[in-house]
Amino acid sequence: MPPHDSLLAYHVMLYAIQALSEGDLKAIKDLDFTVDEIRQLSQLPVKAIKHLARMSSHFLEIKTDHSCFSKIMVHLRHELANDALQDELLRLEAPITMMNTLFGMSTTEYIQRQKLLGIPGCGAGRPPLPSDEEQVAIWESWVKTEGLPLPERYQHVGQETGQPLRALWSLIQSWESARDNNRIRPRCSRV
Repeated sequence: MPPHDSLLAYHVMLYAIQALSEGDLKAIKDLDFTVDEIRQLSQLPVKAIKHLARMSSHFLEIKTDHSCFSKIMVHLRHELANDALQDELLRLEAPITMMNTLFGMSTTEYIQRQKLLGIPGCGAGRPPLPSDEEQVAIWESWVKTEGLPLPERYQHVGQETGQPLRALWSLIQSWESARDNNRIRPRCSRV
């Protein structure tokens, strides 16, 4: 067996021994040890465990679960795309309330991500309201993106209109709230 295989097997065995010492039987079972083998391991003195770990490449087989790996890679690509979208929204000056609502981002994470991206803080207070012409362009862009997930809609509208998301967020929220209120408002009938 190549030396790197024995080294890997040795470290897997050390992991199993540490899990055993911490009472993490699930981790050991996940390595496919039987209950009897776990019992035998638990009765070995420390000196014997070191020797066993060195010989583990003879009985320990390390495999890749290809189906699981494929699923994890799909999940990883989704997470990376999500991170890239969040970074782009932050570059477009998304406010903390927006990032918290859309992604559950905490204030601490928000500030750290801004620092990592080299984005200066915008300060407190409300941003100026876009002009009437800008609001028309914003609304047209917003309506055009209907059907997209919310984060992507905001990204698209921010990029298309050139308006900072901190200005768009409250404006669009007020429009959507008014639209929702009009939908659920009961019609009065005359008696």
